[in-house]
Amino acid sequence: MPRKKASKSSIWATSLIFFVLITGTIFLIKYGKGIKREFSDHTRKTPVWTETEKFEQVFTQFPDGILGVDISQYQGKIDFNKLSLQLQDRPVQFLVFRATMGHNGVDRRFFENWEASKNLPVAQGAYHYYRPNENSTRQAENYIKTVELKSGNLIPILDIEKHSTIQSKDRLREGIKNWLNLVEAHFGVKPMIYTGDRFFWEVLHNQGFDQYPIWVANYNHILEPETKNWVIWQFSEKGSIEGIGERIDLNILRGGRFQFHKLKMPE
Repeated sequence: MPRKKASKSSIWATSLIFFVLITGTIFLIKYGKGIKREFSDHTRKTPVWTETEKFEQVFTQFPDGILGVDISQYQGKIDFNKLSLQLQDRPVQFLVFRATMGHNGVDRRFFENWEASKNLPVAQGAYHYYRPNENSTRQAENYIKTVELKSGNLIPILDIEKHSTIQSKDRLREGIKNWLNLVEAHFGVKPMIYTGDRFFWEVLHNQGFDQYPIWVANYNHILEPETKNWVIWQFSEKGSIEGIGERIDLNILRGGRFQFHKLKMPE
C-alpha cells in the first residue's frame, strides 16, 4: 500500500524533540561536572563519630574547656557514693540540676540532689524550665522560693526551648524578659539562658538577649554551635558515668577558669 505523507504537526514535534536532545547533550557536556560538584556540596554527609570520638573532638577544639553535667528527675535516683566525677581524661567540674518547671512545678529529685552534691568538688547550678504558655511572674516566683544560691554556685539559669501556642513571639519575649528581670532583681546577677541553636536564632537573637550568657544545645556532629557567643555548649545527650543509671547531657564551658569564675555567684 502507498505510505501517507507525514503531517506538518508530526514533523514539528519530531524536530522539537531532536532540538531538545541535542541542546541537552551539549549542556551536559559543557556543565555536567560543575552540576555534579554543586549537587554533592549540598548533599555531603555529616561525619559520623562515636560518642567517644565526639567527646575527643569537642575538647580538642576547645582544649581549655571545662566539663559539666546537667541532671533532672529523669536520670532517676543517683548513687552519690559511687558517683564518678571523671569522664575519659576530663574531670566533671559542674553539676546543674533542674529545680523548677512552670509556675508551680518542682523537680521531685531537686532537693535530694542539691543536698547530696553540696560537698562534692564541683560547682552546683539550678535551672528553671520555662513553660511558654504560663504566667512568667509566677514562674519566676516559683524559682525564687525554691532555689537558694550562695557564693560559688552557678548563676541562675533559665531553660527556654519551646514556642508558645497561645501567644505571639513578641509576647513570649516579653515574658522571658520579665522572668529574667525578676530573678536578676532577687539574686543580684544576670541569669544565664539555656536554649537550642535554632530557637536562639528564631526567637532570641537581636532581641536584647545577647547580653546574657548563653548555654546552647546542639547534638549534631559539628565543630561548634551556630550561636556565636555561647559560653556553654551541650554537645551530647548520650553521656554515661558511674552512679547514674540513665544517659546524661554533657556540656563544655569554654573560656577556661576565667569564664568559669564569671558564671559563679559572687562572694
